[in-house]
Amino acid sequence: MNVAQGARTRILFVDDEPKILEGLQDLLLRYRRKWDMVFAESAEAALGEIARRHFDVVVSDMRMPGLDGAELLRRVQESQPHIVRIMLSGYTDLDATLRAVPVAHQFLTKPTSAEVIENVIERACNLQALIRDDRIRGIIGRLQNLPSLPKAYAQLLQLLSNEQSGAREVARVIEQDPAMCAKLLQLVNSSFFGQSRQIANIQGAVAYLGLSMIKTLTLSIGIFQPITKTVRGAAFLQTQQTHSVFVSALAMRMLNADKRRTEDAFMAGMLHDLGKLVLGVGLPDEFARAVNTALSSNRPLHEIEQEQFGVTHAEIGAYILGLWGLPYTVVEAVAYHHFPGRVPQNGFDILASVHVANTLSHEIAVEAGDAAEGPCALDSDHLAALGVSGELDGWRRTARALWFGASFEG
Repeated sequence: MNVAQGARTRILFVDDEPKILEGLQDLLLRYRRKWDMVFAESAEAALGEIARRHFDVVVSDMRMPGLDGAELLRRVQESQPHIVRIMLSGYTDLDATLRAVPVAHQFLTKPTSAEVIENVIERACNLQALIRDDRIRGIIGRLQNLPSLPKAYAQLLQLLSNEQSGAREVARVIEQDPAMCAKLLQLVNSSFFGQSRQIANIQGAVAYLGLSMIKTLTLSIGIFQPITKTVRGAAFLQTQQTHSVFVSALAMRMLNADKRRTEDAFMAGMLHDLGKLVLGVGLPDEFARAVNTALSSNRPLHEIEQEQFGVTHAEIGAYILGLWGLPYTVVEAVAYHHFPGRVPQNGFDILASVHVANTLSHEIAVEAGDAAEGPCALDSDHLAALGVSGELDGWRRTARALWFGASFEG
């Protein structure tokens, strides 16, 4: 039984220093009624515990004798990919800690408060309710990279090898690729990089990390990878990238009065279909059948996914972005972009803008004969409840101008 089915959350804390473990036990004493906590003094002991019983979360120190934290999380990923993997460490050796980048969902630094630990663990476990299928959760848990377009990856490598390149140029390449956006935002928003507030835009992320760190992450750690195999290959990925860029640009224009909201709308638009990449990588043949069925039956892809997988790309994308610690407004927009009425809203916001932009994009693609999947329905009742039905004709004109003018820049 897992946490999504109502069981108490079981968490394994790993640290080779007994005093640190004792301190954690004292710090987290107040949570013993809702969490089952186990404390292990080595990676080897932790692996033994995992072999004996189910865990929902592993929180590990980095520097330990024998197997270190990065190797422990790698083995956990291989054997129990459904487990949420968190690195809690005061160790500042960059090379060592970066080895955990492909296998850790989130990074926390010592010392940290009980409230921070609780927030990260509770948010991660609450997200598990989105994905009840262990097979899908396992596919997500094994992911280290999502596929990027070869052209975008090549452009990034070229820029990073040129000492004259600037942060803005690098950011412009990354922000056109959903997979690159998602991974970079995961890292910049982790406490490992000392960020005290969430960053939801790529230019801010690149500026904060610096080109030297971006180069290290790209060339040494390999956080970005060009596509190798996914549903319909690079052509499908290119279509998805174009669609995501369009949705982000249109959503921004709907919220152009508020800079912070436009930034979040841009990122939510870029990432709203991230779950398709996950399915395309993890279940390429089955996802191809779902796409073909949606096209042949003229039905929304998310309906076919629900029937075939018991979950849609929207929940899958939101799950992985939530695990990675991205801002809640972005995660919410990704999760509910087909059904915005399921979330209480006081006005036209990021979720609603992504819903409209996504629907109009599919609508125009059908009209233009460029549809790569089935249609999407506009939630007219929800827009009426928000009092924005009168804006729809104007948004359609803007969408067509963007589409046929191919002007996607925000």
